[in-house]
Amino acid sequence: MSLGNEECWAVETSRDGSQWRWLGKAWKSPNESVLMHVSVRFIRFRQLVPTESKAWSEPLETEGRLPMTMVRMEDEQREDLWPGDEHVGLPMLLPGGETGRLLGFEYAPDGSSWRYTLEFRGAREG
Repeated sequence: MSLGNEECWAVETSRDGSQWRWLGKAWKSPNESVLMHVSVRFIRFRQLVPTESKAWSEPLETEGRLPMTMVRMEDEQREDLWPGDEHVGLPMLLPGGETGRLLGFEYAPDGSSWRYTLEFRGAREG
């Protein structure tokens, strides 16, 4: 992700599709997918930067019981998955709103446990 080219998207989750809870802001490059540690039935989002959209996306429903999901905001698509090597480098939005870059991901064959490593960066203006 190159500084100065970022997009910011507001993300909310819901168990029933009617009451929504704030998850955080996903920072990403244009047309870049975002991984989320979300096991909630519905997610929705709207763009904040560079252009704010007042309208939320249609709610996207989970496909299964995996704790990770990948969202392509521009296409309004969601895919529940276990991240693999092809996902290294993608931004990951965590509950609470922090966004880091995936460095690695491992999980047990039966899906009972997982471990991932993220990188967080920051910059000061001026």
